[in-house]
This record gives sequence, structure tokens and C-alpha cells, in this order.
Amino acid sequence: MLDTNFLKSLLSYDFYEQNKEKLSKQLFEDDIRELYEVITEAHEKYEHNLSCEELLSLWKLNNPVATKADRHNMKDLVEDIEEASVISPDIAKDSIEHLWRRSVGKRLASYGLEISEGNDDAFRQALELVERNSEGYMPDDLGEPTTLNITEILAEEEEEGLLEFNLSSLHRKIPGITRRKFGIIFATPETGKTAFVLSLALGPGGYIDQGHKVLIIGNEESTKDTIKRAYGTALGYTKERVAEDREQAELIFKAKMQGSLVIYDAQDWDIEKVEAALAKHKPAAVFIDQLDKISVRGSYNATHERLGEIYRRARESAKRHNCVIWGVSQASNDATGKTRVTYDMMAGSKISKAAEADIIIGLGKHSGSSDDAEEDPTRFITVSKNKINGWHNTIICNLHGEVSRYVE
Repeated sequence: MLDTNFLKSLLSYDFYEQNKEKLSKQLFEDDIRELYEVITEAHEKYEHNLSCEELLSLWKLNNPVATKADRHNMKDLVEDIEEASVISPDIAKDSIEHLWRRSVGKRLASYGLEISEGNDDAFRQALELVERNSEGYMPDDLGEPTTLNITEILAEEEEEGLLEFNLSSLHRKIPGITRRKFGIIFATPETGKTAFVLSLALGPGGYIDQGHKVLIIGNEESTKDTIKRAYGTALGYTKERVAEDREQAELIFKAKMQGSLVIYDAQDWDIEKVEAALAKHKPAAVFIDQLDKISVRGSYNATHERLGEIYRRARESAKRHNCVIWGVSQASNDATGKTRVTYDMMAGSKISKAAEADIIIGLGKHSGSSDDAEEDPTRFITVSKNKINGWHNTIICNLHGEVSRYVE
């Protein structure tokens, strides 16, 4: 309950105005409720600060037949208010709000009990109580609204730089994407998902060459294997050449990267750990291979609900950390042997994963081997969702497996 210290704060008209929606006489000790009612009436009528002398005078005017003992007790109480220490406005405000919430909760609980006992009118009263007090339960720290200045928005994007696609046939259709976007790359096993990631990030004209910092979070294959493949993508070396000339290869690779590549082996990572890595390294582009295997807290009735939450969090992380996030995922069996792989062929998600993405790229290939028993290197890159510029179609390229590069 609120005591004389808080009543002294309420003598200030400004403080009363700021907190009156959460005040009621039930929040005060029994012996000072009368004075609280005098203060509220006076503020509504006079709209200025009150002194203790004025407070006592107003009480006497409201109680002309009070006994001598009542007048003496009220005089002592007003003197206690005058001598009370001053509580800082922010602490007083928080205390009032805490007690107000508790009071509303108790009243709702009381209505709930009456409803369970058959009082239909209690349901209406509960709804009215919620409606009257809902504003205090809503967040009011909304921050600044988004600017309407298109020059400012475009200048920011131009300063950050477009993350361009380095396959010319794809680049002609979709030049690239800006930060704060979330994309999905998916395919059936052994199609070349990781090779596409490495090619987009480290290949000629890729993100690294464009001057962007790249973070790769891997939980599918060992990231040490990913790094061995990355040497081939960045340098155009086969794994045999890298092994034979490892010192020179490492020297050239590190000079090319210049600290712009960070790779984590992310076995058993959850989405909070992913966000911690984003906050630490501040990359422009992030690849999570595979996003479906990142864990998320909470209880879910079905797999697609859990995956939907993971992908929703990834999308929010892209916006919060000012980067592009690519989530790598598996295709369902529906995509086996298909060249055109669309988002309805993603594994385990129904529509929940696709709903979160700004752009979705499916990687397809021919089934079986080529005539000479070698695997057909032809790859089909299908854009089946595109909120960037609306283009949807398929381009054809090749996977140069020896160096983990997609080429025209």
C-alpha cells in the first residue's frame, strides 16, 4: 500500500497528471484515503500544486461537522505528510504502477471466480476492466518511426553496398540484395549446396571480392572440410594442388581474405548463440548451413512449427544485426531428379519456412549420370520467391566440383 511519502508526491500537479490513470483510493492506507480523495478533487478543480496547509484547509471544508478528535488526527496526519521524505518521481511512478497492476490482477481474479460461479455479469465487468486498463499493459517505448526520407534510405543502402550475385546470368536478373534481408538456399543431398555458398561468398567477384565480411556457421559437414573446399573456391586450386603447395596456398588465401571470413563449427548451437556470433563479428553476409539444425527454445506441437520459429528468428536477426542471412536447407523427396526446384519442395516445413524469406533459391540437377558415367555437372538455379525485384525463373550453369565453384 502507498503511504504518506507517495501522498506528498501527489501534491505536485504534474506528478498527479502523469500517474492519475493508475491511481485509486484502494492503493492507499486506510487512514490517508480521505486525503487522497481531497487531493484528486483539488487537482481536477484548481490544476496547480498544493501545499500541506491548503490540503488541511480543503479537508476541513469537506468535513464541516468533523469532531474535534477527527480534526486533531487529520492535523497530525498532514504534519506527517509535510515531514515525510521526498521520493524521486521515477521510483514513485514505478511503485504506483506496480501496485496498480497488482490491484487490477486481483480484481480480474475476483471476476474470474464470480464467472466460474455463474455470474454472467462478471464477464462483462471483467471485459470492461481490461478495456479500461489495457493501455498500461502495452509497451510505450516504441522508438523513432521509420524515416519517410527516401534520399536518406537510399544513401544508407548505397553506403553499405549491394551484395551482388557473381553469376552473370543471375546478376542480370537480380543484381543483388541489400542488408536486412533473409534468403533460403536449398537442394537435395549431393547437389552442391555448400559449393553454392562458397561460390557466392568466395568465388571470383563474390562477397569477399566485393569487400564484404562473411560469416559461415556450419553444422552439416565438418567446417574443416568446408575450409579445405574454400581454398579451392577462392584460389581455383584443386585439393591436390592445395595439398602439394599448402604454404603458398595459405599465404595467398589469407591475403585474399584479409580477415573478412569467419567460420564456426556450430554443432548443437541454438539461435541465441547464432545471434551472439552476429553481434561479435558484425558480418555483412551470413550463411547458416544448415539452418534447420539450429535449435530454438520452446515447446512445439509439430516440426513445421519449430522450423517456422527458427526461420522467423533468422529473419529478425538479419534486420536486427544489419546483415544478409542465407539459411541453407534440404529439399524434400519431391525434388529428387528435378531440375526446377521450387519452395514447395522444401523439407519439413509446409509453408512456414518459405513465408519468412525475402528470396528463395532452389538448386536442381539431372537425375543419374551423363553418358560417360560421370556425374552431370549441369545445375539449375531456380528463384521461386523473390521480394527483391519480383523475377522468378530458372538459370542454367555448371558445378565445377574440383574447385567447388558454380560457373557459367
